[in-house]
Amino acid sequence: MVSGQERADAFLREFVEGLAARHGKDLDFVLLFGSAARGEFVLGKSDVDLIIQVREKGKVKEVEAFATRLFWGLDKKHGTKLGEVCSTGRGKGFLEGFLKGVEKQARLYKPFEVFGPGDIDWRHGMVKRPDLLPGAILVASQLTLLYKLKHEGKILFGRDVRKEIRPRFTLWEKLKSLWVPQSISFAAVLLSLLLPKKAVGYAVKAVFYELESASIALKNRVPGRKRLSGEFAGATGFNDRVLEYLRLGIEARFGLLGKEKRAFVEKAVLVKKQGFSGGRADALGFCTRAFWIIYSSNTAIILKAAFGRG
Repeated sequence: MVSGQERADAFLREFVEGLAARHGKDLDFVLLFGSAARGEFVLGKSDVDLIIQVREKGKVKEVEAFATRLFWGLDKKHGTKLGEVCSTGRGKGFLEGFLKGVEKQARLYKPFEVFGPGDIDWRHGMVKRPDLLPGAILVASQLTLLYKLKHEGKILFGRDVRKEIRPRFTLWEKLKSLWVPQSISFAAVLLSLLLPKKAVGYAVKAVFYELESASIALKNRVPGRKRLSGEFAGATGFNDRVLEYLRLGIEARFGLLGKEKRAFVEKAVLVKKQGFSGGRADALGFCTRAFWIIYSSNTAIILKAAFGRG
């Protein structure tokens, strides 16, 4: 039986071959990141994340139009079910369609983005394209994105831009990296009684974002996947006795101790692999739990930044 990752690999191979056959001379590079790059693609639950950069700005729209047609044709051919996950696919019903529109505007679950030269300053870790600039400065975490591109990205075509990428570990970028999963988890709570499966999917993604964001904010790095959950569970501990006593008291009261966080992360992993089969009440409970774990962790991280580690 063909696995989801094998389907994704075959899809991506043919996608890049088709893109190169038509626009090879126009392409600077094609870079893959996310679950498909890590070998963790789950059919019907994972999307793909691609950065396509062209050599001339005048080619952006032409390449994007061809890539879009090719992408959805190959999705149907390979049965990768990306239309169910990606924001540029079609939703079932008015509410799902509306959410996909919001996701598309926020670049969430968008399978690929086509950039021209100079749209991203890779060496200084900054998005420069005018339509993306406000969101990149005020909302989105450029730090998290560029860190992923550099450390987990795979070059599928062209030059290896990963060597040039320099993520900016500024305080503002770290704060945005924490804000993103917290916002997604809050949206999941609001959505849980209307679209429970969709909401749980948001909550799971928020948890995985938080694992990386917490490590980036505290240590300027993301450890290997096997160590990620363990490091996150103990990441918010204080060396200061008073602060640590206060933290333990609060976390014990609300069931947010390290072992409980690890257990929830393990549950999120299972949900991602096996799907969610519960009802609205179960979805509300799961999403609320995810939100409070993320909120409490972010609060502790910000306190550590404010009061120091010692």
